[in-house]
Amino acid sequence: MKKKCLFFLTISFVAMSLQAQRVVSTTTLVDSAAYFPQMSDDGRWLLYSNTESTVLTLLNLTTGEKAIVADNGYPGFDARMDAAGRVYYVTQERRGNGLLYRTGWRYDPANGQRVKVLKAQHGQVLPVRAGADVVIEGEKKTYRSSKRVAPYAFARGSRLHIVASGRPVLCQPAGECAGYLWAQVSPAGDKVLFEAAGRGLYVCDMQGHVLQRLEKCLMPTWLDNDHIVAMGNNGNVQRDMRSGIIVLAADGSGRTTLTAEEGCIQPSVTADGRILFTTKSGSVKLMTITLE
Repeated sequence: MKKKCLFFLTISFVAMSLQAQRVVSTTTLVDSAAYFPQMSDDGRWLLYSNTESTVLTLLNLTTGEKAIVADNGYPGFDARMDAAGRVYYVTQERRGNGLLYRTGWRYDPANGQRVKVLKAQHGQVLPVRAGADVVIEGEKKTYRSSKRVAPYAFARGSRLHIVASGRPVLCQPAGECAGYLWAQVSPAGDKVLFEAAGRGLYVCDMQGHVLQRLEKCLMPTWLDNDHIVAMGNNGNVQRDMRSGIIVLAADGSGRTTLTAEEGCIQPSVTADGRILFTTKSGSVKLMTITLE
């Protein structure tokens, strides 16, 4: 009898904790055709791509002015901003040998200058946020925006790479699968989340030991050190519009849906803890929630 009471008390506590997550406000920042939105740490710039990721645009949220960061080589995939608002992105080109080569770039909104920071190479080239800095990880060469960067993680195939204090850990916490995606170190730098294709979301420690296996979802990102924002796994990243924005407890204790309408995708979290996402019509929304 005591075990049953404890069980129901636990369920009630989880339900109460989920109900305490409340949407305070939702504001539209861009009204159409804006995908993969990100906001600079100071809240001044909004970075986004068009539908096919062929144009990367930076919107000044104070003045309303727009600048084209890049419009050649599909720059809209995986772009990242550092703490100062500089944009790091990758372009690709197919050469005469039929292979794709990828180049790393930096764009500074303060002066509009573009600088090549990583020469073209074949294979995966991926910008990764590392604390206040950005690392562009290539299979052959890597660029770091600072000599010393905070711990970071990235996925390559079905391998998770965790880099802390310059000592990379290469591991397979979820075993072999179709691939690992969306790896990211928590704000406190003590754990990593990633999605194992077809299996679900995992949280592991900095040595790759699984701490929690969660539900299947897409584009997960840390809200804070104990909560994860993601899009529900009812559709793909950009097209099918039955998905919604959810919050998951990193310890597996519960989840809640933040968006009432279907077709809310591609969430990201701002430096001050608000949530950006794109709707079915391609508009970018900024949501403020409470975690009480």
